[in-house]
Amino acid sequence: MNIDLIPLSKLIPSPANVRKTGATSGIAELAASIKAHGLLQNLQVRPAEGGRFEVVAGKRRLAALKRLVKEKAIEKLVEVPCHVLSDEDAGEISLAENFMRLPMHPADQYEAFHALAESGKGPEEIAARFGCSPATVRQRLKLASVSPRLMKIFRAGNMDLDQLMAFAVSDDHAAQEAAWFKQPEWNRDPATVRRVLTSAHVEATDRRARFVGIEAYTAAGGPILRDLFAEEHEGYLTDPTLLDRLAVERLEREAETIRAEGWKWVDITPDLNYAALRDFGRVRPEIQPLGAEQQAELDRLNAAYDALAEEHGEDAPEPVTTEIETLADQIDALSQGTPCWRPEDIARAGAVIGIGHAGKLTVERGLVLPHDMAEAREQGDTVRVAPHGGNAAKRESGELSAALIEDLTAKRTAALRAVLAGNPDTALAAVVHAMALPLFYDRLGAESCLSLRLDSTELRGSAKGIEDSLAMQAIAEHHASWARRLPESGEGLWAWCLAQDTATRLGLLAYCAACSVDAVRKPHERGDTIRLARSDELAVALTLDMAQWWQPTAQTYLDRVSKKRILEAVAEGVSPEASENFAKLKKDALVAHAEQRLAGTGWLPALLRSPVMPDGEIPAPVAAE
Repeated sequence: MNIDLIPLSKLIPSPANVRKTGATSGIAELAASIKAHGLLQNLQVRPAEGGRFEVVAGKRRLAALKRLVKEKAIEKLVEVPCHVLSDEDAGEISLAENFMRLPMHPADQYEAFHALAESGKGPEEIAARFGCSPATVRQRLKLASVSPRLMKIFRAGNMDLDQLMAFAVSDDHAAQEAAWFKQPEWNRDPATVRRVLTSAHVEATDRRARFVGIEAYTAAGGPILRDLFAEEHEGYLTDPTLLDRLAVERLEREAETIRAEGWKWVDITPDLNYAALRDFGRVRPEIQPLGAEQQAELDRLNAAYDALAEEHGEDAPEPVTTEIETLADQIDALSQGTPCWRPEDIARAGAVIGIGHAGKLTVERGLVLPHDMAEAREQGDTVRVAPHGGNAAKRESGELSAALIEDLTAKRTAALRAVLAGNPDTALAAVVHAMALPLFYDRLGAESCLSLRLDSTELRGSAKGIEDSLAMQAIAEHHASWARRLPESGEGLWAWCLAQDTATRLGLLAYCAACSVDAVRKPHERGDTIRLARSDELAVALTLDMAQWWQPTAQTYLDRVSKKRILEAVAEGVSPEASENFAKLKKDALVAHAEQRLAGTGWLPALLRSPVMPDGEIPAPVAAE
């Protein structure tokens, strides 16, 4: 072999080099390696015109050397060791060098980084020597700490790189191995591995963590586990007991302020459940109008909000977006006015304090315990809206016979109907008012003069985990949005409805109507009920596409039906050939493969498909599967 030292300035790329794809990738990393370790492999060259030499094999090394010249890391006239080819076919030599090259196995690479770290080199130094970022070095070092048993499985090709990275979320080899060997083969995907290894931890996005604050948690000695392979993930709090204690301690401090207001009782409920609050009665405060100083502050906040929104529009940078959101919260808080509680209400009602959405402190005042509600009804002061006509009407009604009272009120009702029928705007306000009362205010005061009844069927008993679904999250967002806009007291709802424009009233009407939809088929019900048929009509009118709200997963469908149903789903959603290929799999493996292949196909079971109907026809409900 003829090895010569040739000046870099005389080396040029050769058209005979067979590497075309990826020839320019990774040049920076290669340059860093050459700078740190020298040129570890000679270039293959052949003589060219003008005393120059074509680089037949080593195109990327040549580019890396020229990059180092531009960076002034090496001299332009540096001499490069080259194997000068004579009569050999240049294309064949280039092909042989590139084809026979065996890339380093990732496991060997990770362990090599680990050995460098053990020798005293830090992530920054290793990164500089190999042309990668310190974060990349830390990731590879983290992978080197995975259980040797699991690394052996990875080396054998029975585990992919994504799975290996998932194990790096924990340093506990025993836990890592349990997350692999104690899981069925079909349930070893990276998400499941991470979930198993962090099941005892609390995510940093948990509302308890938001409420306590990461700084307070770490200051109290709480450890945090970071997932180096999920850059946007904020980490896991590994001491939930400490987190719960810190949350309760802060709630206790906040509760002292609430108790000082004089309430009959104050309860701390970290996991505030709004459904449980429906069992309480409520008393409402009077809202004091804004004073001059408060109004001036509100005007200032509105002006600042409008100026930022006008200047930056919808594409505001993150700091500006945060400032706009803060201004919006301040405007909302100030716009609600100052609540003023009557002393007698404070004496008989209480408050619940807990952790609300996004970890915000939430206080529900004016709650009346169920066993106190009977006494409140006897006293007649739970609902403060006086009957029509006030005290004079009470005295007059006591002097009239029951038959006459019924006669007169019937005629008044007829008149109300006649006038209301010709006034659609007021009718819309009355309907919205009647529907919104039971949704947003306590039951004792949720009574309208319209005989409209809105029932919102509880869905959690029919579908486990439905509260985490996209649809229920969207409903919760709708409810929270309207709750922020509505008056705090039910007594103010009527005036509010009258003051709104038609678009606002229609929007609230749509939400209230949505809460009343009941298309659940209970076990005792037939599939041909009119109610279910009407739900199909509604789905067609709304062009409902359940594929946007539901996916066929093991939990939602596949684990709960027979192999025959799963194969039918694959045949419909993927192809008959795929169904035939899966037919011999066991149930667990079939579920895993079917879930993967059906993802994103839009396949739906028949019960979730919206029927296509001719105008005026009522669809026949789909039979149970």
